[in-house]
Amino acid sequence: MELRAAQTEVEAISRAYARIHGIDRTDDWLLLKLGEEIGELTQAYLAQTGRSRRSATEADVTDELADVLAHVLLIAERRGVDLSSALESKWGQWRHLVIEQDRSGPARSPGVGTAEGDRS
Repeated sequence: MELRAAQTEVEAISRAYARIHGIDRTDDWLLLKLGEEIGELTQAYLAQTGRSRRSATEADVTDELADVLAHVLLIAERRGVDLSSALESKWGQWRHLVIEQDRSGPARSPGVGTAEGDRS
């Protein structure tokens, strides 16, 4: 799903959810909900990496990442921001610095984020 299409689709799903559950999706609510979802992502990540009394799986972290992205899309949609264009404008300006080694290899260094190293 492209970002523009995702913004539109997530907006429709969020409206349906709000209608069914009686939620007033104000600008403040959207931003506060994003903060809540970031907190849930943090909680799942800490649990999945063994730094919490709770347990979580990689699927839990993935679900929370999807929730964070969905709320970013909702805020962008509300504010009339085309995220594809915004990404290109903000991040595309650095494309000339990328060399081949930046495009290959692991996305993270072993041991980053965990005490024992990569648990995957």
